[in-house]
Amino acid sequence: MFQLKEKISHRFFAAFFIVAVIPIVLMGIGLYRAAERTLIDSAYMHIQTIAQDRTNKLHSWYEERLGDIRVLSRLSAIRDLCLTGGPPSSEKECTSRAAVANDLLALTRGKSLAYESIHLISLSGKVIASTEPNSEMIVTKMYLEDLKNMEAANGPVLSHLMQHTNREWYIHLTVPVYSKDGKMKAAVFSVLDALGTLDPILSDRTGLGKTGEAYLVDKDGEIVTKSRFLSLKETAKRRFKTFGIASAIARKDGISIFRNYMGREVVGCYRWLPRFHSGLLVEIQKNEILAPVKAIRTAVLTTAALVILICFMASFLLSRQISRPISEMAKASREMAGGSLDQRISYSRRDEIGTLSQSFNSMAEDLASLIDSLKQREISIQKAYDELMQAQQQLVQSEKMAAIGELVAGVVHEMRNPLSSVKLNFQIIGRSLGRDTPLREHYSIGLNQITQLEKMLSSLLDYSKPISFEKVPFQLETVLAESMLQLQPLTRERAIEVKNEGPTADVIGDPEQIRQVLTNVVKNAIESAGPSGKVEVTIKAAGENSDNGPLVEVRDNGPGISQQDIKRIFQPFFTTKRDGTGLGLSIVKKIMEAHGFRVSISSEEGVGAVVSLYFQAK
Repeated sequence: MFQLKEKISHRFFAAFFIVAVIPIVLMGIGLYRAAERTLIDSAYMHIQTIAQDRTNKLHSWYEERLGDIRVLSRLSAIRDLCLTGGPPSSEKECTSRAAVANDLLALTRGKSLAYESIHLISLSGKVIASTEPNSEMIVTKMYLEDLKNMEAANGPVLSHLMQHTNREWYIHLTVPVYSKDGKMKAAVFSVLDALGTLDPILSDRTGLGKTGEAYLVDKDGEIVTKSRFLSLKETAKRRFKTFGIASAIARKDGISIFRNYMGREVVGCYRWLPRFHSGLLVEIQKNEILAPVKAIRTAVLTTAALVILICFMASFLLSRQISRPISEMAKASREMAGGSLDQRISYSRRDEIGTLSQSFNSMAEDLASLIDSLKQREISIQKAYDELMQAQQQLVQSEKMAAIGELVAGVVHEMRNPLSSVKLNFQIIGRSLGRDTPLREHYSIGLNQITQLEKMLSSLLDYSKPISFEKVPFQLETVLAESMLQLQPLTRERAIEVKNEGPTADVIGDPEQIRQVLTNVVKNAIESAGPSGKVEVTIKAAGENSDNGPLVEVRDNGPGISQQDIKRIFQPFFTTKRDGTGLGLSIVKKIMEAHGFRVSISSEEGVGAVVSLYFQAK
C-alpha cells in the first residue's frame, strides 16, 4: 500500500505555501476576475455604440435613396407623363414622353451605385419608363407586391431584402407619384443593390478588431449581407439559429454573450430594424476582448511559480541540516536489513544527532561481527551435513550395486555359454552361404543381433560399475533408424510411426549406448501397445524443451501405468511384465544420466504412456 512520506522539508514547504503562495494566487484570481468584468462591461458599451452607429448609417442611406426617388417622383415631366386621363389617344401622347422620363430615370440612377434599376409604373402594373429594357414581366411581378404594401402604408415602402433569380440580394424602394389633386396615379419603383451599398456600411471594421463583424439577417434567419467567415455560396439558402439571431428575429434588442453562427463565443448586440425588415447583429469574439487580461494571468502564474520556487529552496535549505542525517541513518538501516552490514554514518557535529550517529556505527560493527561468526558456523554445519548425506547415499548405492552385480554376474555367466554356441553355429552356417544368396541378409541381421545381445549382457554386467564411454558427435535420426532396423522383426506387423518435426542439432555422446536406450524404450512401447496397438516416435528440434536440445518422445496407446507404479518405474528389478527383468528402464536412466541427459515418463491408465528423452545440443 502506498504511504505518504512525511518529511520535515515537506512540512516547511507546506507552511510557506499556505502563508505566501495561496494569498498571492487568491489575489491574482480576484484581480483577473475584476479585470474580466471591467472589459466585458466596456465591451458591452462599445458594441452598443457600434450597433447604433451602423443603424444610423443604414437610416441615412435610406433617407438619401428616399430623397432621390421623391425628387424624381415630383418632377413635372414624370408627373405629367401619364397623369392625363381621356381616350386612348392620350396613351399615345404618354408614350411620346417616355424618352424624356427614361433620361430622368437614368440620370437619377447614375447618382449612386445603390441603384440596380429604376422604373416608372402605372397603378395597373404597366411599365411606363425604365432604365432596363425588356424588364416589364419581372419588374411588374415585384412591383405589384410592393404596391399593395404602399397603398396600405399610404406612402413610400422599403421592401424586405430578397434574392432575385441571379441569387444576389436586393431591396425595393417604391415611392408614389401624386397628381395635383393629391391622388396617387403611378409609382417610381427602384431596385437597390444590397451587396453593393449596404455591405460597405456593415463591412466597415472600425472598432471591430480582428474578429468582429456586423451583418443583417432576414426574418427566416438567413444572412443577407457579406459574412466575414463564410462566402456568399455558403450563406445562400442557409438558415442560422443562434441566440443573437433568434432574439433579433423576435424583435428584441439587447446585448449578451453567446455563440455565433461559427460556434465561437462572442459578445454581441442584436436589434430588429423595422424599416429594413431585418435584424442587425454586431459581434466581437470574447477571446479578443479578454486578450488584455492574459497579461494579468501570466503575471499571476509567473509570480506564483517564483514564490513556489523560493519556498521550495528555503524549505530544502532549512530542513537539510535536520533531516539529512536522519534520512541517511534510515537508508543505512534498510541496507543493513538487506544484508549490507558495511553501512556507516558520517556526521561530525557534536550534537544529539552526532551522538546517535556514533551509537549507530557502533551497533553496525557489533552486528557485522556477530553475523560473520554465525555464517562461519552455518558453513561448518552445512559441510558436515553434506558429507553425511553423501556417505549415506554412497553406502546405499554400494549395497544396491553389490546386489545387482552379484545377480548380473550369475545371469551373464549362465547366458554367455549358450549364446556363444549360437553365435558359433551362425558363423559356421554363414561360411556355407554365398554372398549373393537371399538368406545372406537374414544371416547378417541374426549375427548382428547376437553381437548386440552380447553387448547388452556386458552392459548388465557393468550396471553396478560406473559407465565409461567415449563421446563423439552423432545425429539422432541415424541412431534411431539403426534402432528401428534392429527391431524390424517386432515392427513388421505393428503400426509404428516415426516423425521428425525439424532439423536437430548434433548430440555428443556414445551412439552405441544411445542406440541401446532408444531400442529399449521403443521395444517397451511395442510390448505395451500389443499386436493391435500403435507406437509413435517423434524427434523434435533443438530449443523445444527446457534443456535446449533435441527431444525424442516415444508414445504408445497401451494400458498405461498407474500413478503408484510410475514413481518406481526406474528402480532396478521393478517391472509390470510377467517375463520382464526390471532392468530395461533402469539401464536407460543410468545411461542418460551418465551422459548428462534426462529421461521422464508420463502415463494415464487406459490411454497409454509417453517416454521423453531430453538431450543436450552440441
